[in-house]
Amino acid sequence: MLFLFAVLSGSHADARTGRALVVAIGKYPMDSGWENIHGDNDGILISDLLKRNYYQQIILLKNERATKKNINLSLQRLYEDVKAGDYLFLHFSCHGQQMMDLNGDEEDGVDEALIPYDALFWYLPGVYEGEKHFSDDELGEWIDRFRCKLGKSGQIFVLLDACHSGTANRYMSGVYIRGVNKIFAPDDYTPRRGRHLECSMKLKSLANLAPTMVLSACRPEETNYEYYSRKSKCHYGKLTYSFVQVAERQLAGFTSEGWCKVVNETMRQLPSSPLLKLQHPYMECSDKEKLFILSVIH
Repeated sequence: MLFLFAVLSGSHADARTGRALVVAIGKYPMDSGWENIHGDNDGILISDLLKRNYYQQIILLKNERATKKNINLSLQRLYEDVKAGDYLFLHFSCHGQQMMDLNGDEEDGVDEALIPYDALFWYLPGVYEGEKHFSDDELGEWIDRFRCKLGKSGQIFVLLDACHSGTANRYMSGVYIRGVNKIFAPDDYTPRRGRHLECSMKLKSLANLAPTMVLSACRPEETNYEYYSRKSKCHYGKLTYSFVQVAERQLAGFTSEGWCKVVNETMRQLPSSPLLKLQHPYMECSDKEKLFILSVIH
């Protein structure tokens, strides 16, 4: 009995709390300019996966709940709740778009933005100038705050099933694309090389900061296509679907490069046309040697 108690006590001592925000948008307002996709299906896949991996706090924002305000409120709630050593998982399935760089920290003169439910497609001077877009600068600021609070014993896993390259329209029956290659800016805007590149979001390995990995659906110049699963008769993001397949098989975790490699291999194996195979996941991380493990109990 004493041995059993010690084992059980040890397993609880090793456990940390898993917390997550899952933003999953499939249906945008008709007057927003955005084509409907199937990000809401991704939300179910990821939420169920995290529950099976013992995440105790999962905030799911689907469709009309996934506004810019609610995203920030949910991140603030998570920030107030997280403790040192916790695991944080941030997932976004939605459209993406480049927008004009306002603070001069981007080498190519444009920010990348995720598109919440209430963001519009067009730049309308004096009416809508991107205040509902969720830029990479904003995401980077949140990640920096979380890294400080989680500390070196915690970890942050970010999955971005969106991109900014593509037509954002279905140009073939049954083919859905996430993202658009139209820059959100005034008509006369010309991107210029950034002036304060030292401020751009770069993930660095620093003492007492949580290791962080960001896995995106495709490289910057590629298009993010959805995948149709004949088994479930649903469309999903290719990154999300492949990531879940990998996570179900691998409990020990990978380095960031390992995750990117095995997810890429899984994406390659999905039955699809040669056109839809022209997509490769893109990874950024702070600690290349660190194992990123999904389960909070191991």
